[in-house]
Amino acid sequence: MKTKWLPALIMLLAGAINCVLAFAKRLSPLAFTVRLLLVLIIFYVLGTLVQWIVDANFKEMEEQPGEEEGTPGEGDADAELEEGDAQSETETEEELENIDAGDA
Repeated sequence: MKTKWLPALIMLLAGAINCVLAFAKRLSPLAFTVRLLLVLIIFYVLGTLVQWIVDANFKEMEEQPGEEEGTPGEGDADAELEEGDAQSETETEEELENIDAGDA
C-alpha cells in the first residue's frame, strides 16, 4: 500500500483546523504563525509515525498469505495421499499375485 502521502495529509488537516480556530479566536499574526509552525511540525512527526505503523502492519498482512501457501497442508497432503494410494495399489497387486501363485 502506498502511504507516502499520509504524513502530509495529516499535517495539512491539522494546519487547516488550526487556521479555522485561529481566525475564530482572532489571534495576532505572530501568535498564529508560531502556533501554525508548531502544529505542522508536530503533526508531520505524528503522521510519519502513523505511516510507519501502517506500513509495518500491511507488510505483515501481505506476508501471511504467502506463508500459508508454503506450509504443509493442502498441497503436500494431496501429494502424500497420491503417493500412499500408489503404494497401497502396488502392495495390493503383489498380494493378489502371491495369492494366485499359491493357488496354482
